[in-house]
Amino acid sequence: MKKKVLIIGNTAKEYALAKKMSEYCEIFVIPGNDAMKEFATCIDIRENSVQEVLEFVMENGIDLTIPVSMKALDTDIVKIFTNNNLEIFAPDKNAIKLMADKAYAKKLMYKLRIPTPKFGIFEKQSMANDYIKNYNQPFVIKTNAPSSAVIITASKSAKPIIDSVFAEKFNKIIIEDYVYGTPFAFYAITDGYKALPIGSSILYKHSLEGEGGQLTSGMGACSPNFKISSDDEKFLTDEIIYPLLEYIESTGTAYLGILGINGIITEEGAFKILGFTPFMQDADCGSVLDLIEGNLYDLFEACVIGSFSDEINDIPLKNMHSASVVLNCKNSDNSENVITIDDCLDDNVNVIYSNNVIKNKYLEYEAKNGAVLTVTAIGRTISSAVNRAYDEIENINFKGMTYRRDIGKSTISMF
Repeated sequence: MKKKVLIIGNTAKEYALAKKMSEYCEIFVIPGNDAMKEFATCIDIRENSVQEVLEFVMENGIDLTIPVSMKALDTDIVKIFTNNNLEIFAPDKNAIKLMADKAYAKKLMYKLRIPTPKFGIFEKQSMANDYIKNYNQPFVIKTNAPSSAVIITASKSAKPIIDSVFAEKFNKIIIEDYVYGTPFAFYAITDGYKALPIGSSILYKHSLEGEGGQLTSGMGACSPNFKISSDDEKFLTDEIIYPLLEYIESTGTAYLGILGINGIITEEGAFKILGFTPFMQDADCGSVLDLIEGNLYDLFEACVIGSFSDEINDIPLKNMHSASVVLNCKNSDNSENVITIDDCLDDNVNVIYSNNVIKNKYLEYEAKNGAVLTVTAIGRTISSAVNRAYDEIENINFKGMTYRRDIGKSTISMF
């Protein structure tokens, strides 16, 4: 009998996880999205309605719950489930402060001597504006809002942004150096005491080709990141992951789940850490998950029941490469924006649907503004994976479809 798994969230990363685990588990998703109904049962409960989620899990015999969304994680769901002897794979509310509060994360990196760009944290508008007067450009302004990073190339353009941030009642603003290099993500799975690498990616977060335009939540990714060697993995695990786990454990709780590092690899090969995530990201979840061998349920459960440290020594990964391209919709008129996909997609191509896709009354999928689909392909080289992804995009169409056409191009020459 298949194990029953509940995943909480409704974006591309939850879709990718649910689709992969549906190969060997019965999947339920709260609240899910219309496209997930193809392989999972979607439940109409709010992500942060912990009591309703708890009742659903107990009434339906769910074996493992995986809260992915920050709305779910920023509740006491882990504590409540643990107190009720229910298996849940996720860090608790105290542990995700590292992701929820960017100012806290920056201070902690400074305290633990984790390499991070030079920064300042300001709670007063006047002090932030004074700080940037003689600041070397470019620099980045951040708040705790998702995807809030803005690159500033001229001080005169920074003041209106700072003023608007404080007008929106954010109580902190972060100003940090912009670091040139290759954006990366590195992921480890942990029970709070032992951590093992589970994948890495090159992230493409700029909105335009050639790393131009503003920063986004992600326009695509390639995995694994060829610039991260086995020695680099050891450095990231030993010098960043473990100090974080030890500190979090010292505050009274262990970090259980997937811990992601976002950063930049400089032109000199140094690592600069920008922040952390409690799971993979929408832009690279397909690329990273598609390369993981074996049963994710067994891996996640080992962390929950306490056998991970003793029994799991490595995470088997496919000796392949993957590439993801995010398809966005820029269409002011969302009505009748039907997505068409030809019935000839390659078996090695995975199309991931975001929560910006809805099913209309004719049972057709329609695109709304924002990130709509992520096309992920696998190949024996970065070049073959990238080319396969772009080839399959030719079979997809909807009004206002835009995407970067240079995902992976800077890496192809390396293989």
